[in-house]
Amino acid sequence: MNRTSEAIGIKRQIDSQESQRLRTTIGLKTTTKNKLDKNRAPGQCYDGFICQLVDLWRKPTASERYIR
Repeated sequence: MNRTSEAIGIKRQIDSQESQRLRTTIGLKTTTKNKLDKNRAPGQCYDGFICQLVDLWRKPTASERYIR
């Protein structure tokens, strides 16, 4: 193994460790997880799907925009 491939391996390990620190775990009922699985795009991660749901939930409807 040369120095470049060793450095890349170390960088990947550090990136993986940093990514794990920025994550948390949530508990869901099996029925809730099944609903998420049925509605998310094939291959879409749970994080991306949940963010998409929150964005849609926070987006004001047309009638709310006129009230403000």
